[in-house]
Amino acid sequence: MRRTAAILIAASLVSSASAAQEAPNRVLFRVFLSDGRVLASYGEWARLENRVIFSIPTQMSRDPVELHLVSIPAGRVDWPRTEQYAESVRAAAYGASSGDKDFAEFSNDVAKVLNEVSRISDPGVRLATAERARRSLADWPGSHYGYRVGEVREALGVLDEVIAQLRVAVGQTRFDLSLSAPLASPPPPPLPAPSDAELVEQFVAAASLAETPGDKVTLLQTVLRLLDRAVGLLPPSWADRVRRGVTGDLEGEQRLEREYAALRKTALEASARAGRRGDARELERIRARVQKDDTRLGRQRPGEVAALLATIDLQASTATASRAAYDQWKKRAPAFRRYRRAMRGSFSTFTDAARSLEQIRAMSGPAVHTIGPLAKRLARASRNLAKVTPPPELAAGHALVRSAWELAESALRLRLESVGDNSIDGARRASSAAAGALMLYTRARADLTAAMESPSPR
Repeated sequence: MRRTAAILIAASLVSSASAAQEAPNRVLFRVFLSDGRVLASYGEWARLENRVIFSIPTQMSRDPVELHLVSIPAGRVDWPRTEQYAESVRAAAYGASSGDKDFAEFSNDVAKVLNEVSRISDPGVRLATAERARRSLADWPGSHYGYRVGEVREALGVLDEVIAQLRVAVGQTRFDLSLSAPLASPPPPPLPAPSDAELVEQFVAAASLAETPGDKVTLLQTVLRLLDRAVGLLPPSWADRVRRGVTGDLEGEQRLEREYAALRKTALEASARAGRRGDARELERIRARVQKDDTRLGRQRPGEVAALLATIDLQASTATASRAAYDQWKKRAPAFRRYRRAMRGSFSTFTDAARSLEQIRAMSGPAVHTIGPLAKRLARASRNLAKVTPPPELAAGHALVRSAWELAESALRLRLESVGDNSIDGARRASSAAAGALMLYTRARADLTAAMESPSPR
């Protein structure tokens, strides 16, 4: 009896595995929207942060299939239905590709185990082997999209009778709840391919969810091409109604584009003029006009308007900061003028000494008899320099001037000593000091000029 049952189970599995399934032709995924509309997706959709990206076919009747890339907000998607349907498509693809082959191999493995059961003499080992075969058989549908669950259920019915007899043979009377566990059911079959009219409606739906005006216009133009291509294949009244609606939407988008372009051009030109004047109040008025015009146009370009307002805000911030800097400079300007007057003589002295310092740096002079008088002039100017108290903004530059002065005096002293000692090493040290003095003085004058320069009142 047990051998006969095993043969029946093996035969049912092997024969069912040999039945071929016809592969579905171009099974499409679907994106179900929360408002009930459905969009076809050629290949799986991709979810990237808050967007869903996929391709809608524009026609399915010939190769190659024409596709249009679409991006819609993830928040508009009914995700439970969309993900459940994706499982249906994967199940259909599995059944059409490797399902028969996998099931045939699995069936052969089960048949071998069942044949072994009939040859095992030990009742306990025979029962354990049969139960392992049953678990493997029951697990198959759950890990293979419910594929061939009907055949598996029939085979389990026969196998359960065998296991029940084997349990009695070993003296087991308890009921194993695992024998009554439900099997995984296959997901619903995929929907048929959309008709031309359904594709048109899907592109209209996608256009209503487009992220940018350019995407919306492209999708609407695709709808018109589909209508032109399907002339005579679609209900005339329906096609005319859709065409009128899409044409009106396109004209509306083009009108909006012109009005927003004019708004952007006018606002940018006006804000640039106000920014050059440093007129923060005018920039605020321009900002308010942009918001008012955007409201009048229905707030149809949020990204563009946000960028425009950010530009105006930046100009206003720059104008305010520039005006504040100019006002601060005006307060400090008298102190800067006093510093210039106090330093005029010192700067003139160093300028006169610069030619001699250049000669010392080049180790080509100056004449010995000119070094002493020049050193005395620098010393007198240095005493005056020490009496000058610079404004806080000029303290760093003034410190550089004093350092340059000290190096200049050292250069003159070292040059005079090197001539008296006829020392080339002393001449080199004098050259280095002169080079440092000239470099620091040039840097100091540049820093002081920049610190005292009047900023633009913008």
